[in-house]
Amino acid sequence: MTSTENLQHPSTEMQAPTTTLPVNLIAGALTTAVALAFDVEILASIGLGLFAYTLFWFVNATGKEIAIGPVVSMIATAQWIVGPYFAYYHDAVTYKYRMYVDEESYFLYVVPSLILFVLSVRIFSPNINIDQIRNYINRTSILNSTNIYYIFLIGVVAHIATPNLPFSLRFILFLISQFTFIASIYMMVLRIKFRWVCLSISFILLANSSLEYSFFHILLLWSALIASYVCAELRIKFRTKFLVFLGCILLVTQLQAAKSEYRLRIIQDPSKSGIFTLMDAMVENSLFQNSEFSSASTTGGALNARLNQGWIISAVMSYVPAVHDFENGDTILRALQESLLPRFLFEKRAVNVSDGFEKYTGLRVSNDTSFGISIVGEAWANFGYYGIFFMGIFGAFYGSIIRLTFIIARRFPTVIFWIPLIFLQATKAETETVVVLNHIVKSGALVAMIYIMAYKVLKWRI
Repeated sequence: MTSTENLQHPSTEMQAPTTTLPVNLIAGALTTAVALAFDVEILASIGLGLFAYTLFWFVNATGKEIAIGPVVSMIATAQWIVGPYFAYYHDAVTYKYRMYVDEESYFLYVVPSLILFVLSVRIFSPNINIDQIRNYINRTSILNSTNIYYIFLIGVVAHIATPNLPFSLRFILFLISQFTFIASIYMMVLRIKFRWVCLSISFILLANSSLEYSFFHILLLWSALIASYVCAELRIKFRTKFLVFLGCILLVTQLQAAKSEYRLRIIQDPSKSGIFTLMDAMVENSLFQNSEFSSASTTGGALNARLNQGWIISAVMSYVPAVHDFENGDTILRALQESLLPRFLFEKRAVNVSDGFEKYTGLRVSNDTSFGISIVGEAWANFGYYGIFFMGIFGAFYGSIIRLTFIIARRFPTVIFWIPLIFLQATKAETETVVVLNHIVKSGALVAMIYIMAYKVLKWRI
């Protein structure tokens, strides 16, 4: 690795030009105007415009930058605004997955919260250009590509070993198993041989475990996080990226339509888990053949159930403070304390993930189901409408973590490749503060340990 003297101006060498702002603003403004023309209330219209802004931000940044900020912002606006929009305006609700407060109350809180969150993420996050990273690292760093393959193999071994280890070790092994994707990012950016093979193996391993347990969210998150590197390698233009993105939305929607059927089948016969059972379930629940697809209260509600995390936020708003008093920051303080306790590389929470959900919504869930109330739901449970300002602070925190990683890259330029691992759980819109902080602290500590082990013990150049 180069000395600090050779890295005096990394911010000017690795930072991207600002993403084309007018395109994002125009998309947001036009979407807001169209929504208003179709008699959508002004707050919901502004929210839809904000989603369009983050969508174009993501598409435009993909292939140019390490698009963590756009991914986080787009997922949040989709699940906290677009999902609730369909619930309010198209009756896309089912069972408990309904909105518990009126539209005006919900959007009056969530839309300003997300505006501050997205602005903070954008302002505090550096725009890190992929091409400039490649040139900078190739010029300033001495890397041994063989060591990158070792990182990949460590991830493969951890992936295979994780199901056979005690529960207390599974979280750290899960993080290590994601090294396959980190190694693939190295290979993609630096154009190391066999990069496409390794990336394919990474997705095959993750898809196999997703099929076995019917948990597809990590697969979808990595698809979003890795997209920028793939598009940079293939030099995909904006129009193509946008069309591919729309195709991916259709695929995810079809997967959502078939997921319940697939889960039922593998519960009845675990030996049937696999791609062929999933494909059969997708055919039986095809969006283009289902005669009930036009019924907003049936299939539409089921399809929107996963997208719409707003129903949980609305349940929190209905329950707090009417039944449960505001926490006044207690859950935030507990999250900070827990994330900094000893043995932070191990999963130490003994409570059920849904404890916060049941406590702040008054609703009950089965033992095999888990719900988080999300950051914005937790902000309401603590501060009510003042939670809007907390969301601005939280967005600044996300952006600051990316910027801190960028600063560390002055000494270790390749640490930038590990940003997706650090933010893997943080990109999920349903996670709460304790989950986000735990993941960022644990994964950040793991990355630090990897670099210490590599440079001080193994004398590796990574």
